[in-house]
Amino acid sequence: MIVALSCAWQVSGRCDGSTQRPSGVGWRASRPAGYGRFSNNRRSWPARPVEQHRLAVTEKSASSSGDSGSAALHLLQLSHQHDTQAAGGRDFYKQLTAEERLARIAMLLQQGVTEETVQRMIERSKGGPYMQSVSEGAAVLAVLRGRGCSDAEMNLLLRMQPTILQRAARSISDVFAALDDMLQLSRPDILRVCLTQPSLLSLDSGKLRQRWTWLQAHYGLSKAAVASLAKRMVGSRRVCHLLTYNQDTITVRLSGMQCVLQLSDAEVSKLFPYLAELLEADPEQHIRPRWDLYQSLLGNFTPADKRRFIMSPDSLRLPEHTIRNVFRGVEQLMGSTAAAQSLLLRSPKSFAAGIKRLATNLGALQQLYGCSLQQAQKVLVRMPLLNAYMLEAPKFQSRVAALTEWYGHASPVGSVGG
Repeated sequence: MIVALSCAWQVSGRCDGSTQRPSGVGWRASRPAGYGRFSNNRRSWPARPVEQHRLAVTEKSASSSGDSGSAALHLLQLSHQHDTQAAGGRDFYKQLTAEERLARIAMLLQQGVTEETVQRMIERSKGGPYMQSVSEGAAVLAVLRGRGCSDAEMNLLLRMQPTILQRAARSISDVFAALDDMLQLSRPDILRVCLTQPSLLSLDSGKLRQRWTWLQAHYGLSKAAVASLAKRMVGSRRVCHLLTYNQDTITVRLSGMQCVLQLSDAEVSKLFPYLAELLEADPEQHIRPRWDLYQSLLGNFTPADKRRFIMSPDSLRLPEHTIRNVFRGVEQLMGSTAAAQSLLLRSPKSFAAGIKRLATNLGALQQLYGCSLQQAQKVLVRMPLLNAYMLEAPKFQSRVAALTEWYGHASPVGSVGG
């Protein structure tokens, strides 16, 4: 793909498409041809006639390759338009020549990166696409491929975290190795963690290891809690923040939650995997109003009630008006305030499930299992955890039928607690 464009790579100063002024690195490199030294008058900067001429020549070269070069030509123009680095600005070292831009774009398109992804990278990074060199960028993509990235996953990572390509391939490999050692998950699950929180691939592997060790020691986490945290990182960006937030933010947030929820140090350690799900929330602004609201609706919590709500962290992220509306709806469906309180105290997940799920389950108990409305309400009060299930699903129906047969109930009502 874009074979004709690859010849343009040779125009740059080195055979791998880089110059003496690689992008994305932390030193001020030499300026492109056509720039003189800046005068002391910062209000005016030299024009770029040579660069404008080189861009025109490179665009003509790209367009001569036909349809295969149309995407690269469009992206080359876009890169030039979005390059807003002012001559003399602190980020001017990132400036790329037209040939450097084209070389990077051509490599990405050849490696399975879509035109849409490259466009997003250009827009987010104000030009580019930036990488230390063409060969180093290709090496980063090879590392991602080696970790099992499909084309779709690679494009997703680059759209969300384009700075990945600005790192050395070795640094990306070191991050994967650190996550392997720290989380003790399968390689596919490690990749899912990175897809959940792509910024992990932009962090220093040594600091990642230090943070993981600090968390375990500072909060006295058991092996079970550590394993639970690792598994939760596979699908939870919130838990991944344990590795991306600074230590001060983590300690302040968790101390605030400990105060609001009135937890001992031992309880914090034991419930840590669930508290980590709330790390994005400000304890005073977000957790306390919801915690107080729940207790005003349901009564003061016993230690067991408290644990149930903490172990259902989604309930502590719901909008306050949603909490009130669900409680009122449950009151109506269950026939009394006491029945609603009993159900919701023992099944906090019912707040997140909402009224529709409760109404569906009450209907399923009546239509599929021969209950009256009063019997259905009684079943859910006695067994509130049932409300988290889809009682109308064929899988649940088959289980009830099996229980009815195995335990000799005269009807399904007996097997579900009626």
